[in-house]
Amino acid sequence: MKNEKGFLTELQKKEVLRMNNKESNQLTRECLQLALIHLMGDHPYEKITVSEIVRRAGVSRTAFYRNYTDKEDILNEWGSRLVQSISELTEKPELRENPKQWFQDVFHLIRENKETIALLDQAGIQQRNLFSGKSIAELLYPSTNTEIKYVHIATEAAFFQILISWFRDGMREEEEYMANICVNIFDGVLKILT
Repeated sequence: MKNEKGFLTELQKKEVLRMNNKESNQLTRECLQLALIHLMGDHPYEKITVSEIVRRAGVSRTAFYRNYTDKEDILNEWGSRLVQSISELTEKPELRENPKQWFQDVFHLIRENKETIALLDQAGIQQRNLFSGKSIAELLYPSTNTEIKYVHIATEAAFFQILISWFRDGMREEEEYMANICVNIFDGVLKILT
């Protein structure tokens, strides 16, 4: 059990010692992550130090450095999880069968992860490689044409900017509305090229 701030009590810390290393490291990571979240609510990210994080988490600096190299590693871990979730969407058959539903799922995932994205955005960390190297345009509209390849790159950059802008503007529009915009952009680009 954690106290009201989400951190371990002294008794709980002793129990951690009885856990295996993997469980202990996972618990330490969670405490460090929670500490950073709480600190980011009170201070600008760039002013937060590792010392403050470990003090808030109730762990040693050694424990911190056993799990992370710096505070950016914590945020990169969150970003990687988000990237993995979005990347998994590219494996769904809906991407080709029903692109509108696929785009809708992406916007829904962004809305569900708004706290994580807000922290990444606050720290100036943008997860540009949202789809782990998979070209959405190439998956939707395969082509060996060099010109189309570069248009795909531009279209994906536009999609990324739409996601970021929608998020920063407060996600006022519904996912379905945003999905329609994206489908129209991708379909429109394809029509221009063919």
